[in-house]
Amino acid sequence: MDIAEFLDLAVELETQISKLYELVADLSGDPPIASRLKAIAAEEINHANTIRHGKAYYEKFPELFSGINMDEKEAQAGVEELMSFLAALGRTQIPLVDSLKKLLAFEERFERVHIATSMKITEPSLKQLFATLTKTDQSHILILRGLIESFV
Repeated sequence: MDIAEFLDLAVELETQISKLYELVADLSGDPPIASRLKAIAAEEINHANTIRHGKAYYEKFPELFSGINMDEKEAQAGVEELMSFLAALGRTQIPLVDSLKKLLAFEERFERVHIATSMKITEPSLKQLFATLTKTDQSHILILRGLIESFV
């Protein structure tokens, strides 16, 4: 998979996880938790927009990226699993804590994708983009762990 296709996949991933956060927030029945989840959803949309800008940079200067190919398997599998979970949320009542645990699993999975991507890409601005996404994933992981612990 070339960089442009991988960046499209990354935009899709960030967009879909934003939708998942929004849906879990809407189904939560807990205004403080819903507010936190909606804030994370907005961050995920910002990530998608940032990646779109990175893709525009790539398209403007493709020679800076010659020879780079990305392994999209983990990201693609994550998007498919995310879409499946989104559909399940629409059909069944899943306890809030279980939804939060699933969001945590997605964040941990996508953190690994972002780390791997930041290590493969040598172009400085895209490398920094994925390093920043990793830091935001880590922040989301901490928030989700705190929310999950509040149920114990």
